[in-house]
Amino acid sequence: MNETDKLLGMNRSISRRDFLQGVALSLAASRRGRAQERSGQSAMAEPPWIHGLRGQDVASTELGHRIRDGKTELTTADPVDTGEEYDLVVVGAGIAGLASAFVYYQEKPGARILLLDNHDDFGGHARRNTFEWEGTTLIGPGGTFALEEPEASPPEAMAILENLGVDIDRLEAYRDRSVLERFQLSQAVFFDPRSYPGARATWVDKFYQIPHDQFFSRAPISDQAKRELVELYTTRRRYLPDVENAEEALAAMTWERFIRDVMGLGDHAVRFANLYATDLVGLGSDAVTALDGYENGPGFYGMGGTGFYEKDGILVYAYEPVHRYPDGNHTIARHLLKKMLPTAVPGPDTMEGVFNSRVNYDQLDRAEHPVRVRLRSLAIRIEHQGPLERAQRVVVSYLQPGGRVHRVTARSVVVAAWGMVAKHIVPELPVEQRRALEDYRYCSAIYINVLLRHWRPIAEIGASEMFWPDGYCTWMQISDPLRVGEYHPDYHPDRPTVLSMYKYIYKPGLPPADQMMLGRYELENKPFEEYEREIRSELNHALGPWGFDAAEDILAITVNRWGHGYNFFPPQPGKTPAYELGRTRLGRISFAGADAGGTPWTQAAMEQAHRAAHEQLALS
Repeated sequence: MNETDKLLGMNRSISRRDFLQGVALSLAASRRGRAQERSGQSAMAEPPWIHGLRGQDVASTELGHRIRDGKTELTTADPVDTGEEYDLVVVGAGIAGLASAFVYYQEKPGARILLLDNHDDFGGHARRNTFEWEGTTLIGPGGTFALEEPEASPPEAMAILENLGVDIDRLEAYRDRSVLERFQLSQAVFFDPRSYPGARATWVDKFYQIPHDQFFSRAPISDQAKRELVELYTTRRRYLPDVENAEEALAAMTWERFIRDVMGLGDHAVRFANLYATDLVGLGSDAVTALDGYENGPGFYGMGGTGFYEKDGILVYAYEPVHRYPDGNHTIARHLLKKMLPTAVPGPDTMEGVFNSRVNYDQLDRAEHPVRVRLRSLAIRIEHQGPLERAQRVVVSYLQPGGRVHRVTARSVVVAAWGMVAKHIVPELPVEQRRALEDYRYCSAIYINVLLRHWRPIAEIGASEMFWPDGYCTWMQISDPLRVGEYHPDYHPDRPTVLSMYKYIYKPGLPPADQMMLGRYELENKPFEEYEREIRSELNHALGPWGFDAAEDILAITVNRWGHGYNFFPPQPGKTPAYELGRTRLGRISFAGADAGGTPWTQAAMEQAHRAAHEQLALS
């Protein structure tokens, strides 16, 4: 190991797990960093406690990629007929899959339901990362972050949340806002010398809280850059005044083109616009439309844009994801599971009880339960038993570790995996529907959680949320000050915290489809060691001048890779959206998932789950 790696702490024994050609190599965790033993079984064997590469790990994608690439020997092998028959089989145990099963089960109590998922955990993109250090447990989101804008949610989604007992107002009430006030924390922006040559590394706090001219006056950038950024954030001009349909015109151009050609601004404005574009879909402003900017970003207030609103005379970012559990939406998945399989999520059926429960994974797939969840089970073929128009059963074949094909039958099936997967596993799809699925696109996202020994350097900066234009991660934040029942960590700069980092892989200048393909290739082929080295080096670069030392301060790292993290549907005026064609019911097979709603948000997944479940209930 070279000296640079030693200085970064690459030789330190922390909680991590690496993968080499699909084989897990356990690296010893520090004795104080280990989770407690429970019932003779290490808690670290349970998915939320496993660190290193998570999300779409090698084991969960390798077989799927072989199916995608036409390795037909997997589908032609003699299947093991389990003899199991179900009322409903759901492919995918994410939010949409669980919600589909829940709606069906509500309407048809006692129904036999099987959920299949190729991962080692339920929840899909809604994952939990759990850390323990010196008796303190800290929880972070490994994927889906919050319930977006509940006031604008589809009624079907809100009905599901209500039936689960999830009170939106109480979610917001879990937040202890006094922590930010006590330590004078705010949103801060890092001005990176690599983006602003000749400038010193500087964090500027109070982003959105003070007038933008005052904020940017504190940045170590040129006067031209300051003027450009102040214009981007303060303009109240009504651009395109002579255009009859402004939204249609905005949908026809990229956000970057709008900034350069319509606003007359340049690279500095584009760099900051990318903060919002990447958080929105995982791509930069060269790939998303100006209409996306209108709905989410700065510069459009004078045109009626909804991304910013006026407060105390300044324009403030409208998006504030405050309706969330500490693990994002994973607890929503737990709520869904508990309603159908209560022994898997023991304890009180309350918001606090479900969040704080330890899931009994050995209860997920037991013959005595009407609802079963079968993990590490990749659906590879779904087809009707007999002619489509008269079939009363659907046959579902799936692969488990070891490459053995198994088969079950069901009266109905809901495919709630990534939408485009259907074209590989449902051979009966009509040509038009298959073509629609070819238009599904996905951006890559990496959600990183780093357990820190303390966060004193971040407190010195005065930050809770951190934005990093053109940086390694677009957005970082220390643990939200959320207290949920017995979960109440000590939110103090000298105590441990989880630093969550959100990285999107995009390649500006290339067509969006190429950017997504190259990003996914990079994400899937980079080993954990390289991610760890980058994380340590970049945090030293951004926080080191304020006293951060990666070798001493990092206790554990989890990298959640989502190669299909955000669905992406570019506008196609005058055409039926691909996702509407792609979700068309095919006999006893329906299609759910956020893809089917044309957006990556959780409530869209619930809305589509409600539709798919009722399509099949109408046939029973």
